[in-house]
Amino acid sequence: MEIKAVKFRKEGFYTQPFVMGGEEGPDKFDRNIRYRGSLQNYLIDTGSEVIIVDTGLPAGTPEEAPDENSLAFTGKDI
Repeated sequence: MEIKAVKFRKEGFYTQPFVMGGEEGPDKFDRNIRYRGSLQNYLIDTGSEVIIVDTGLPAGTPEEAPDENSLAFTGKDI
């Protein structure tokens, strides 16, 4: 079996409050820490069939325009 990631957005990010859930309040996290992120689907080739797993963002979703207050940015279309 072979599993491949098929990216459709790049150069996204997630801030520390977003990633850590923010349960303790935004003052407990550093908003300047950003983790790289992207959106992708997965192609699974079992040898006898091919399966694509869609991660849930509808095709044609407009690109976001992040600013300094954005907690998450899914990236630019590829």
